[in-house]
Amino acid sequence: MVKTAENHMKKNVFVYFIDQFCLQARCLFCVAVMGSYWVFEALPLAITAFIPMILFPLFGIMRSEEVARAYLPDTCFLFMGGLMVALAVEKCELHARIALFVLKTVGSEPARVMAGFMGVTGFLSMWISNTATTALMVPIVQSVITELVSNHRMEDLVALCEAHQSNNRKHSIGMRRLSLPNENNEIKREEMDTAMSPREQRMAKGLMLSVCFSANIGGAATITGTASNLVLIGQLNELFPGADTGVNFLSWLIFAFPMVFCCLIYCWCVLYLLYLRGAPKGSIIVTRKLQQKYNELNNLSFAEISVVFCFALLLLLWILREPQVVPGWGDMFREEFVSDATSAMFIVILLFTLPEKLPNLRGRNKNEAQKASSGLLDWATVQDRFPWSVLFLLGGGFALAAGVKESGLSHDIGAIMRNLEVFNHNIIMLICIMISVTLTNVCSNTVIASIFIPIVAELARSLEIDPLNFMLPVTISASFAFLLPVATPPNAIVFSSGYLKVFDMFISGLCVTLGCVVLSMLNMLLWAGFVFNLHLFPQWAKNPSPPLDVQDWAVENNMTFVAKP
Repeated sequence: MVKTAENHMKKNVFVYFIDQFCLQARCLFCVAVMGSYWVFEALPLAITAFIPMILFPLFGIMRSEEVARAYLPDTCFLFMGGLMVALAVEKCELHARIALFVLKTVGSEPARVMAGFMGVTGFLSMWISNTATTALMVPIVQSVITELVSNHRMEDLVALCEAHQSNNRKHSIGMRRLSLPNENNEIKREEMDTAMSPREQRMAKGLMLSVCFSANIGGAATITGTASNLVLIGQLNELFPGADTGVNFLSWLIFAFPMVFCCLIYCWCVLYLLYLRGAPKGSIIVTRKLQQKYNELNNLSFAEISVVFCFALLLLLWILREPQVVPGWGDMFREEFVSDATSAMFIVILLFTLPEKLPNLRGRNKNEAQKASSGLLDWATVQDRFPWSVLFLLGGGFALAAGVKESGLSHDIGAIMRNLEVFNHNIIMLICIMISVTLTNVCSNTVIASIFIPIVAELARSLEIDPLNFMLPVTISASFAFLLPVATPPNAIVFSSGYLKVFDMFISGLCVTLGCVVLSMLNMLLWAGFVFNLHLFPQWAKNPSPPLDVQDWAVENNMTFVAKP
């Protein structure tokens, strides 16, 4: 009898392991299908993100209800709140005022103009989506290029006129390939390709590339700056539930901002050497033109002041929730009851509540009262401009990570990748960064983060080092998409301006990528360890939720094991 029970138990254990293997194989198939659809865009990215909702229940990986819950975690509300605040900034045109103020301040020298563009774009992309920031800056860049080129041409034409005036040969001015500027001292866009000299074309390319590159770099500085950062936060909660990893808005800013600042300086140096050597010098006329455009803006409105107040309040709430050095306001509530998403959604409600115009207490007529009652942000603006597809894409990544963890696939892949343990941890980190950088240039950084963060987390856990050693650089490097126009929307927007060729973006992007990879490694080696205490293997990483053991599997399948006496 005992022998029969023992044989039955062995058989059930064998069936369990076969079932587990098949479960992981099915999950791997889902990951492969989803990754292929994302890379080749067989379907829209947001629609592809719904694949786990279909395949995971059908393949017995997760229940439908569990998959659905994975699509909208706390991180998605943080993403929504950050973007809605950005929409309020765009609606009141506060970002345009900031951009023009900085540009009129730096002057008209091309090198200083590029530094101004990169500083403004990098700063705005920390808080506003990279795509929106680039879309704002490109028209301003085009206007500045026009002014630089047209005024440089005007100076040349005046010199030619003076040189030939004594010989009565004014018509020889037309010998130069460039045509005369119009009465507004501007060049028509369709004449640019034939109107600019080679060095002016290089200058235009450098200024354009500075915008998309700095938008991609700047987004890495804050948790809400780019979707891949939010993927990391969401998957930390998914892979290590309840763990105090120390990653919050303030700690991320302290960790990433120095690296982002150095990357922007390095990017400026590369673009200057490639494109601005021998560029036409600036003109006081350009500075006056920017000053004129800034002066044409209306006075600081009530809406802009209110949005600045809400934006500053949001930053304070994010920073002071868990400042680490002193108790934060989050300590006033039960542990884990409030998060950064709580602050973000509070500010969103405040934006919908505060009026766009200063309320007229006298209320002369009904129309004025209705106008005054409209909020700093309205639902029509949100419906029109909010990137709902990115929200679905984030949710798909979270669902994919949940399935990979639930099936035990991440554990097995991490065990396989443990063969890399023959290398130094820093070499493994560099390999992870290079894989992330390479793939982020051919598909979405959100996709890359969603797929690889769980894998490198399990790899680090199997090597008994802090998972953040690999998760942080993979997330940061997913933003280094500089090589191709299709790599990221900012690249596509700049490429569509017509100033660039693919070769221009690839060569300059390759130089910037290599430098940013080096700076990312140095940041991890010299700074991240002090911010997140990465030198120890944390307790929260030692015992993550493991796959079901044999006994639990037996209970779920209504089987009873008879213990051997």
